[in-house]
Amino acid sequence: MSLSKENSAPRLAWLKHPKHFLFFKIFVWFWLTVIGTITALVFLSNIATNQVSNEDLHGPMLKNLQYTAKGLERSVVKHEKPVVEILMHPRLAKRKLLYLNSDQPEHSLSSRTPPNEIDLSLINFTKSMPPQVIFTEYYQAFGPIKIDLPEGTFYLYEIDENHQTPFIVRLKLMPIWLKVVIALLASLILSFIFSRNLIAPINHLKQAAIKLSNGDLSARANIDPNRQDELGVLGRDFNSMASQLEQLISAQKRLLADISHELRSPLTRLKMATGLAQMQTPEENQTYLLRIEKEANQLDKMIADVLQVSRLEAKSQALSLHEQSLQVIIDHVLNDAQFEAKQNNKQLLIQGQLNVDIRCDESLIASALENVLRNAIKYAVHTITLSMSLSDAIYIEISDDGPGVEPQNLTKLCEPFFRQSDARDRTSGGTGLGLAIAKNAIAAHAGSLTLHNSEPNGLCVRIALPLNKQK
Repeated sequence: MSLSKENSAPRLAWLKHPKHFLFFKIFVWFWLTVIGTITALVFLSNIATNQVSNEDLHGPMLKNLQYTAKGLERSVVKHEKPVVEILMHPRLAKRKLLYLNSDQPEHSLSSRTPPNEIDLSLINFTKSMPPQVIFTEYYQAFGPIKIDLPEGTFYLYEIDENHQTPFIVRLKLMPIWLKVVIALLASLILSFIFSRNLIAPINHLKQAAIKLSNGDLSARANIDPNRQDELGVLGRDFNSMASQLEQLISAQKRLLADISHELRSPLTRLKMATGLAQMQTPEENQTYLLRIEKEANQLDKMIADVLQVSRLEAKSQALSLHEQSLQVIIDHVLNDAQFEAKQNNKQLLIQGQLNVDIRCDESLIASALENVLRNAIKYAVHTITLSMSLSDAIYIEISDDGPGVEPQNLTKLCEPFFRQSDARDRTSGGTGLGLAIAKNAIAAHAGSLTLHNSEPNGLCVRIALPLNKQK
């Protein structure tokens, strides 16, 4: 699989398995909660009516309406004229629309004929109520004020035909389906923003933790320093922990490199003294000096390996990059590996070829392959297999038919000085630096080295070198 596909997979994973992600759960539950709340409020606000709303009438408007009612009563009684004549007098009809509602609908009167869209029957339910401000879709009414006239009892209303209905009233008078649609859209947008704001720092923490676990000690969570909630505190604490971890590990590596470097001088003097002693020691005592020389050489190689691992991990290893044929590099390594496998009565099988030129440090690539092959030869029972393929990247797999590795130890095998066996002797586990050198050498070429157990048994080491990094 290409590196670009591997990077895009985590971003789209929540679409395949949404139930496994906290973002989706919080988003759905918050959205459903908001929808349920708004729907309930809309339902309750429309139990009474979805066409008319009213509230008590107070202040100057009430006094003006009462004054108008007394004026009508006085005019009808004083001038002994029909109420319809007084009501339609130009002085009243021109200024406002007055409506006298009777208990008998056919006897109801108005100062002028209202427009077709004004349905005055909508306010009939308020006759038994104290004076109200009555909101409808097309007009606003004030009343009722009870008037006792010779023609009977009437209820006076003043109709405001051109009044703009307040927003809250217009919202309440909207159709239920439209209110539900608006509530759904608003809750969807707000829920999405809320969920993203909550999950974003968690995703930053997760990405930083993955990088840190993969050895990138410079990884930090991208958390807003001004964020004061629990996630902000957690992010800053994580970054503080990562900084301290980076300092400790860097100090440990520096100490190991410094000690190894300082050991080389006395070791060199020890080898020189051993050589001089061999020249002056009788034949019967040469065995002891040869043993000292052998152990000194082993120690010298170990120190060289430690220094190489330290430089590779610190990315301070100077790479001698040249255009090389990868197959030629592999063939040189295989010559020694074939001989070593034959000496151990084991078979090395080769599958495929890599006829491709890459820009690399030949000695580092050869060292990585040699360390992996020697490890496979050491633990194989009968057969070691080396497979090579070329697709979106360069792939080299080296597997054996040995006992394999405990699953919990697979990620530790490439750590310096780690050995699966508890015995601390070279016969059982070597120095524990071979795979560490191999992994860091491949990483220095922008590649990767991974391990997994083969079926039915054995260990498989997979090396990948991206082609686009080699151009």
